Amino acid sequence: MANNYQSNINNKLLKSFIKGFESNTVLMNTVSKQLVNDFDPSTGGAYGAVSMKRPPQYVPQRTPDGDMSSAPVNPVRAGKVQGEVSPQGYITVYINNTQVEEALEADQLDELLRPVSEDMVTECESELALYMAKNAALSSGDIDLAINKWSDVARGGALLKESGAPSGKKYAAISNFDEVQLADLQTQLGVNPEVNEAWAGAVVKQRFAGFDQVLTTNNLAEYTSGAPGAGPVTLSATPAATYTAYKDTYRMSLALTGLTVTTGTLKAGQQLQFASSLLLNMRNRKVVRESGAGVPITLTVLEDVTADGSGNVTVSVSGAAINEATVDGAFNTTSKALTSGDTVTILGTASTTYRPALAYCEGFVGMGSVVLPKLHALDSSIMNYKGVSIRVHRFSDGAANINKYRFDILPTFATFNPFWGMQLAGSA
Repeated sequence: MANNYQSNINNKLLKSFIKGFESNTVLMNTVSKQLVNDFDPSTGGAYGAVSMKRPPQYVPQRTPDGDMSSAPVNPVRAGKVQGEVSPQGYITVYINNTQVEEALEADQLDELLRPVSEDMVTECESELALYMAKNAALSSGDIDLAINKWSDVARGGALLKESGAPSGKKYAAISNFDEVQLADLQTQLGVNPEVNEAWAGAVVKQRFAGFDQVLTTNNLAEYTSGAPGAGPVTLSATPAATYTAYKDTYRMSLALTGLTVTTGTLKAGQQLQFASSLLLNMRNRKVVRESGAGVPITLTVLEDVTADGSGNVTVSVSGAAINEATVDGAFNTTSKALTSGDTVTILGTASTTYRPALAYCEGFVGMGSVVLPKLHALDSSIMNYKGVSIRVHRFSDGAANINKYRFDILPTFATFNPFWGMQLAGSA
């Protein structure tokens, strides 16, 4: 009977925790979520530990009479979407058993667990926002200027549509101070009264410039740019330009030269622009143009790097500059393949802290969590809720003569297509 009673307590804990968890989510509501039942343990949870299929694309062909006997056949090339278990590991909160018992007796379990779930949501969404900023390949606006008018937001929506982003929900996530700048221009408010409290408080505008919602969050990621030096920075080697080379990652490794020797740096989150390679619409493969001018392709630095004694670095970036001919060009992202000697423009000002807004499709990234095993102890329960696996576990500290509860989530992240997300900034 004691075990059954304890299991009932755990179930009450999980239900109360979920109530608080759901009421605090914002960014997590806007991305794809799924549970991960297993991952490759040999990776230690690093990038590539989890994966799922990437859908194929094709190049339609035109013929005068429909005769395809001499036409090239569209290749079927299905890639994988690779992901990683959070490099920060588990998100855990544990509390004393006496606190739980007192809350149960006073019928105040929701009040006890609300800050637990709120703090765990904040931790999840902060890491999700950082992952999104580092993996978003597109750039809209001037990173040195804050959003100050609705046209800054609208430009992000236009770029998503012009670049061939898929159907489905689209979002812009801005800071609370961005909202202040836009407040005098606000003309349309209103949210669904059935959504959670945090979501209702976050949505600023609906159905605007291609976005389903423009929302605010205080969890946007922050990064400090590197100091590459005066340059010019150029590509020192020609990278592969085929879909096959990047179909499982959509990440490139670029060799650059021209940084300050031994001290020149690039930091994760910085974006690199290639003026001679223009962004393509990924469905019709036409050059994306704004006011008649082609939009250069941008790629985003994934990891910090420092130049060697010759001013060279090899940098990993999110986004792949793909350029192939005929039916092999179904996944083309750029008008011209990157080539050794191409000039690289590093966006932003050296050694400056930025917190860009985000604009993205629902399918830009996926967040999930590993289905955690039950632990051997007094009691352990698992609840899988909307793509998030939450474990509540009661255990004993025999030396201290006390019982404790712990709540655990182990997040996972994956990028479906980096060109479905962007860092969003203002304009003059």
